[in-house]
Amino acid sequence: MTNMNGFSDSQESALLEDDVFSELQREIGSQTLPLLTDNMLDEVEEKYSFTQQYTECTEIKNESSDREYYQETAAPIREEFAGCYDFQFSLANQGSSKHWVYSQILRKVFILMDETLPVRFKWDPPEDGLFLRTTMVFSLDQYASDPVKRCHNHVAAVNTNNRDIDPRIIKHVVRCLDHSSMYEERNEHLSVLTPLHTPQAGSQYVLMNFKFLCKNSCPSGMNRRPTELIFNLEDSKRTVLGRRRLLVRVCSCPKRDLKKEESEVTEAQPEVKKRKLCLPVAKKMMPSCDTHVFKVQLNIIGKENYLAVLKYAYDIMAGQASRTGHYEFFKPYMDDILRKTP
Repeated sequence: MTNMNGFSDSQESALLEDDVFSELQREIGSQTLPLLTDNMLDEVEEKYSFTQQYTECTEIKNESSDREYYQETAAPIREEFAGCYDFQFSLANQGSSKHWVYSQILRKVFILMDETLPVRFKWDPPEDGLFLRTTMVFSLDQYASDPVKRCHNHVAAVNTNNRDIDPRIIKHVVRCLDHSSMYEERNEHLSVLTPLHTPQAGSQYVLMNFKFLCKNSCPSGMNRRPTELIFNLEDSKRTVLGRRRLLVRVCSCPKRDLKKEESEVTEAQPEVKKRKLCLPVAKKMMPSCDTHVFKVQLNIIGKENYLAVLKYAYDIMAGQASRTGHYEFFKPYMDDILRKTP
């Protein structure tokens, strides 16, 4: 049977899904279906969700809650932001562990495989019901879409670390020692989702312990590519409320690798900085030099302004050190400025 549109009933219904066509017939009744224009098709698609909708592709600002939302993409987003909860983290027990070391210059952790890395997380106000998502990613942009997984040797069934472990967890490089952690896979990228409870009385942070069960040097795994951890503060709807990054290298000799990478950075510094560091130290401190140390905390808008302030402070102390000859006194504070310079 042919209708007014020139299509048979079977041909016209084939333009839409069967269940959608049936619902349209129920709504319209026995009336003849009108000719569907492009605008009408758009309205039908919007109403019945013909295409899958993704909720996390672009950043949207919710002015009422001051939270940032991100769509799910092929690769995890790495850009840091504190968010409305001022999300922060710090490493616990720095310098007291022989299994891992932290480089202030590189802002990077070097750690043995299968050893514990304690990390403190802080958010304000310390509300309950939030989650921490931990994802290990490659630092270089050309590998950003590649998932970080354990190598063939470390995922083997004969590996002692894989005994009594859920097969779905075995391929994860990062493990959180919190027993309530959940291991997820999204777009082939692996992450650990851990519920965050409010800090205990008298504490401002929550401690999480992590382990790494594969090395950066493993050929069939990370294959010597630099890696980092992405910490996301999320709510129950997977809304990203804050994000932080931590460079990590899993290796056999953390101290050796730290010294090697720091020396490479030092050698790559411009000659101008080297000349600033080679200042005379034999002269006596002039009596007129003010040696009182002032601690300043500033909120500076714009990266260029921030770098200009740091450079100005560095140059002032460098010049004073040169004039007074007491370079060793100024050196720790000048080094601290260099560490804060991106």
